[in-house]
Amino acid sequence: MSQSVFIFIVLVSFGFFVFTSVSFLIARPFPVETDAVRLWSVFLSAFVFVLLENPIRKFFSRLTARRLFRENVDYQKLLEDASSGISKIKSLHHLFRLIVHFLTLRLHIRHAAILVYHEEDKCYRLIHLRGYGKEHRLHGGFTLAAGDLLIHYLASRRTPVVSGRLKNYPIVRSIRNWKKYRSEQMDIQSIQSRMKELEAACCIPSFLGRDLKHVLVLGAKRDGAPYADQELRVLYTLAQESAIAIENARLYDQAVERAKELGRVNRELNEAQNQLYRALAETEVANKRLRDTNAQLIHEQKMATLGRLASSVGHEVNNPLTVLSMNVSRAILKYRRDPDLKVTEVLDIFQKMEQNISRIKAVVNTLTGLLKKSEHGKFEPLSLKLVLEETLPLVQFQTYLDNLTDTEVEFAIPGDLPLIHGDLERLQEVFLNLFINAYHAMAKQRNRKITVTARIDFSRSAMIVIEFSDNGVGMSDEVMKKIFSYGFTTKGAGKGSGMGLYMCRYIIELHGGEIKVRSKLGEGTTFLITLPAYQEKKSMLSSHEKSVPISQED
Repeated sequence: MSQSVFIFIVLVSFGFFVFTSVSFLIARPFPVETDAVRLWSVFLSAFVFVLLENPIRKFFSRLTARRLFRENVDYQKLLEDASSGISKIKSLHHLFRLIVHFLTLRLHIRHAAILVYHEEDKCYRLIHLRGYGKEHRLHGGFTLAAGDLLIHYLASRRTPVVSGRLKNYPIVRSIRNWKKYRSEQMDIQSIQSRMKELEAACCIPSFLGRDLKHVLVLGAKRDGAPYADQELRVLYTLAQESAIAIENARLYDQAVERAKELGRVNRELNEAQNQLYRALAETEVANKRLRDTNAQLIHEQKMATLGRLASSVGHEVNNPLTVLSMNVSRAILKYRRDPDLKVTEVLDIFQKMEQNISRIKAVVNTLTGLLKKSEHGKFEPLSLKLVLEETLPLVQFQTYLDNLTDTEVEFAIPGDLPLIHGDLERLQEVFLNLFINAYHAMAKQRNRKITVTARIDFSRSAMIVIEFSDNGVGMSDEVMKKIFSYGFTTKGAGKGSGMGLYMCRYIIELHGGEIKVRSKLGEGTTFLITLPAYQEKKSMLSSHEKSVPISQED
């Protein structure tokens, strides 16, 4: 029979006894029982039952706990059961719950909790309360500093603390002992006040080595009996065993948490890797589209150049053709007049014809040089001065109709300047655009001059720095920020495509260099270009590496 069933039977019996007794006492003075008598009997019986129910219930609870339900506890078995149960639990949260549940259930303790030390905050926190009630104030969180008197007492004495049984101090024999006695008495009062605040009848320290890690906070026993010495020894032993189990559970939870964190990191890494693969694939597609677009832009730029060349080339070819035609007509006319005409008599005519043919041939060669298709991506050692000199005739054709031929062009290129590593056709496209822009920038000036200088960049010995300067109108800061943007032009509608300097930057960056601009309004413009120098040893090494396969051992 359980304690609750027994108490219920006692209370029912007590209620029946009270009702019978009150009814008998009230009905006795009256010869006949009436409704009023019965009503008063019920009312008084209920009043007496409510008044005495709580004291009667508490009395029989203590009585049954002491007499009927108090067993002779086998403490050895209690420790074995506790150790067995604790050793099977790996989760720290579940272990704390098991310890508190075990204490309240097997030792008939009203309520219990655990103070756990937190290294980060240097304090003890009250956790896993059982028996306090969900609305109890301690459920809102309770902490003790590491230097609290109760904690200090438990750590220094290494023994359980029972409320009302703190150590008594010897009789005072001197003033010095009196001061110590008063101080220790105040400490004891503070410790008892702290235990009262925790509603603790007993506090059991739990050590891991020399460190106080946990404190078992135990309330009063259900039967109201004090904690016996044997019980305190068992609880202290159980607390020390639980300290090891708690540390193992903490390490286990830490390992599980780290495994989860590692799994999460691995998932994030896999996801990032997949995103990187997708981004690389998309980048490759975008790069291919960009290469195709830039190739198309280069083609369109060349077609635009050819369109500008058409009229000037026609004019350059028509002039010598006209002279040549006139000379042929003169030779034919002389032959008709004198069939015996000797070659020496018309030699001057043939010489003039040869000069005009050479002039036409030069124009055609210049045109075919521009139209030729170099191998895509063919980089070779090039002389910067020759590149500029071969580009200049193309510029003259481009600006033929603008009447800008009276322009001084100076190439200040050192004779010992290293060769550059690049694609001839594309570099000619860059300098062609720069020359044309410079001519247009100087169109309204009388004295026009273009200067191209080159030097080795001593901070980067493998780079050549080229400065392309004119004395034109210059640019504002706002214009300089936009000149390399696609579609931007200052030449007005129908005069500029806005692709020239954009393509110049693309080609220079394709060569591994860079292009910048420096300009002021009214002071001219300078483009600074860096291009890689040709390195024969590196090129030969690269060629050798391409021709010799790498073995698996390497």
